[in-house]
Order: sequence, then C-alpha cells, then structure tokens
Amino acid sequence: MKRILVLMAVATGLLAVTPAQAQFNLRNFNVGSVIDAVQGVAKSQEVSSMSVEDEIAIGRDIAARTLGTYPLVRDEALQRYLNTVGLWVALQTEKPTLPWRFGAVKSDQVNAFAVPGGTVLITTGMLKLIGNEAELACVIGHEAGHVIRRHHIDLLQKDILTATGSKVIGDNVGGGGVKGQLSQMANKEGAQLFMRSLDRGAERDADNDGVVYAARAGYDPESCLMLMQRMASQKQDAGTLAALYKTHPNASERVKDVSAALASLSGATPGEGARPPLAYRK
Repeated sequence: MKRILVLMAVATGLLAVTPAQAQFNLRNFNVGSVIDAVQGVAKSQEVSSMSVEDEIAIGRDIAARTLGTYPLVRDEALQRYLNTVGLWVALQTEKPTLPWRFGAVKSDQVNAFAVPGGTVLITTGMLKLIGNEAELACVIGHEAGHVIRRHHIDLLQKDILTATGSKVIGDNVGGGGVKGQLSQMANKEGAQLFMRSLDRGAERDADNDGVVYAARAGYDPESCLMLMQRMASQKQDAGTLAALYKTHPNASERVKDVSAALASLSGATPGEGARPPLAYRK
C-alpha cells in the first residue's frame, strides 16, 4: 500500500508544478509509465493476497500444461504409492487440507516440481536416485515447502511487476481481471515456470521444510542429508542433473543447509529414525 501511495504522490506531483516546470518534467518523465507502475503494483499486491481457491485453480492450469511436457508414468501402483507417502507427509504441513496430489512423470532429469495449490511431480530420474522411502519423504517435503510458502506464486507476482508498463497485462487483454491475466501467464509459461531459479533463501527454506516434514511424518530426517550428499557426489556436468542445477543451488551448498536444519531440529534424533525401503521399485 505504501508503494502505491508513493507512486500516486509522484503522479499527483506532476500536476502541481508550474507550467514551465511541467513542460520540463513532461519531457523527462513518462506520465503513462508512472500510472502503469501504480497499476502494476496494485496487480502484484492482488496476486500476493490471492485466495487459496484462486491459487488452486491457477495451479490446475499450470499442472495441465506441465503434464504436456512431462507426461505421467502409466503405472497405477507407482502413482498410488507416491500419493500414499505424499499425502502422509502433506498432513504434517501447515496446510494439510489443500487438495494435495502427487505424480511420477517421465523424464531422465533428476528433478521434482511443486505446483501452486498442492500438486507435486517427481521425475523418474529423481526416483532412480532416491534410495529409500525416507529420502522420498524428504523430496516431497521440500516441494511441499515451496507450495506452503507460495514460492512460484511469488515468481508470477514478479512477472507482473516486470511486465508493468507493457500492454501485455493491460486491463483489456483477455478479460478476467488480474486472476484471468495471471492464469493466462501461467498457461503460457507452463512447465517453463519450473525451469526458472528460485532465490537462494527460498531453496534454503524448502530444504529446511523437507527435514522438518519428514521428521514429523516419522522418517529419519538424516535421510535428507544422505540424499543431498549422494546428489553432491554426482558429476555436475552429468546430463541428467542439468535441469536440477539450472533451478537449484549446487548440491554441496545444500548439504550445508540440510546439515544446519538437522542441527536445529528438535523432537527428533537424526540417525535413529526409520529408513524404510521403497515399497515400490522396478
């Protein structure tokens, strides 16, 4: 709100100057861009206060587009297993009532995606790297953290601010107001949304969440560190890790983050919990 008031004050101030000053200012300032900036901040703030229902609806659009690039694995037993583990981990989060869904998608890339509203997709490449069910819980917990913290909604919010001043997000484009425009933007980006890096702090928070949610679910939280160490031992230039390192910090850096999360964990002793084998493995 303060940013909007400041920008409005700037726009209003242009009207309060003397004619000579106004002539000079109007040659050096684009009044339209100031108004666009005010509108852009307003749109961005509307995104940040989006209801859970709207977030879920937009998430469905993004998931549909993402599955066009990364199709679901046609294996009912595997999908059922992922949802059994995933839902149990999701119940440990701050938003257990979201319509959580989990799916394995076809890709040799080692990666996982969190879709706004509660959908988590894990590549077959990641599933091959995961050693046991506790490590799977850590991956799911990390992605659930992105959902809870609305990290990808924040990316779309930044897109609106970046696009401020262009007519791409103008009120007359496509109709439907900000939610309609945001849905169009999400549809346009689709899977590309997950090819963009979140900031370092977001990934650190999600790694911490993965440790906490796995521990709450009764899994050995040290498994999160074991998985990260295994990822760090892989060659960085390996083709299957390309997408992961494009969107995530170096695994060796994340080893430090997970270690810090384990050190600050209370109510669970790393190394003494359950590390059940994967119930599904081909």
